Amino acid sequence: MHSKNFLIYYLPSSSLKVSPIVSKKISKKAVIRNKIKRRVRAIFYGVEKGFFAVVVKNDISNFNFELLKNEIKKSINKIC
Repeated sequence: MHSKNFLIYYLPSSSLKVSPIVSKKISKKAVIRNKIKRRVRAIFYGVEKGFFAVVVKNDISNFNFELLKNEIKKSINKIC
């Protein structure tokens, strides 16, 4: 699924696995990149089982968590 802020790749799996990918182009600071990864992982708790690779394309560290959650949930529903 394509969004202007992230790409989501999905593969069926027997368990939930989330792999957020945040490059140094997003932020040179590891603290910011890790914050983004933690937020993405938190959104996927309680989602259907499967392997999700989330490639973050823009800095989403300052986004409102609820808006980000809704945007990702919409993308997940289109995929699954």
